[in-house]
Amino acid sequence: MNRTVVILSLATTVFAASTVYLAADKYLRHTDAPAAPPLAATRPDAPRRQATLPQSTDFSDEPRHGAPAGSSSIQRPDATAAPPVAAKQDTPSEGALLFARQFLTRYDDSAQRSAMLDEAKVGIRRQYAKLKEQLKLSDTTFEQVVTLLAEETLQIQEEFSRCAVDPQCNANDPSRRNAYVDRSQEFLAVLGANDIEAFNQFRSSIGERDQVIQLRGRLPDSHFLPEAQAERLISALAEERKLFQQESDQRGASVRGWGTQLGMLFYSDDSSSADQQVAEATQFSQRMRARAAGVLSPAQLAVYVQMQDELLTQLTASLRPPARKGNSAPARSI
Repeated sequence: MNRTVVILSLATTVFAASTVYLAADKYLRHTDAPAAPPLAATRPDAPRRQATLPQSTDFSDEPRHGAPAGSSSIQRPDATAAPPVAAKQDTPSEGALLFARQFLTRYDDSAQRSAMLDEAKVGIRRQYAKLKEQLKLSDTTFEQVVTLLAEETLQIQEEFSRCAVDPQCNANDPSRRNAYVDRSQEFLAVLGANDIEAFNQFRSSIGERDQVIQLRGRLPDSHFLPEAQAERLISALAEERKLFQQESDQRGASVRGWGTQLGMLFYSDDSSSADQQVAEATQFSQRMRARAAGVLSPAQLAVYVQMQDELLTQLTASLRPPARKGNSAPARSI
């Protein structure tokens, strides 16, 4: 699975906190960097991120990591070079800049960076606890995996933050997509050939897993979702997402994703208006509802539909933010 898939699967709650979302929104929309696990558990309705998917992106179960084989360090492109024609410079919002500066203040202090790594590990342990159980990983091996994932998290946030505070850095520049350390061999060395495929598959369905966790938490005891049924739902939703992307690839379309722990919604990257974006996101939501209907009971499905309705409401509010008082200009998203 390629790098953008990691954005949509591995990091479903990486930037879950609203302050982190401000930064991740712009960053993940314009890079093909590896996404990473959550920094910490947050409220389930906190916006997670947006991500632009190149038309070449797929949702296969091949290993996917941040940079091509052989890449061993972050390589920042020449800031003075003219960006490619397709790259469009965006100006970070005040919220994104605030996050970036705060992040770098902590990150550039060795003691605080160590604390940030520990914070990242907390969320990752929670999110990957099921994988530890499935693969029967020892505590030592599991901690090695957690550490690698946490380091990826901080890498991504550092790269975004340094670009955000640099007026000459263009986050849309496609050359930035190969600026990340490839950790595939490190994961392989820790897990071994027998477990790496299961790890990749688990990692690719993190988004759906978080969504199903939210669903199970909302269901009353009378409509409990058993583990086996939950796994079938995760597989079905992940498969439908993959099918959607394959269809988009065949049309030569680039799509943008937006989501929270309630789920992900997608719409065309070149949608001309908020209304069109909402309409396309609604179509995607209907696909997911139809797929869930094949696994869930009517009562369970009703709760899932409610989650999707809430997600669409949140997206609509994000795409149509209220204008600031005393400012006639339309609100601008990052």
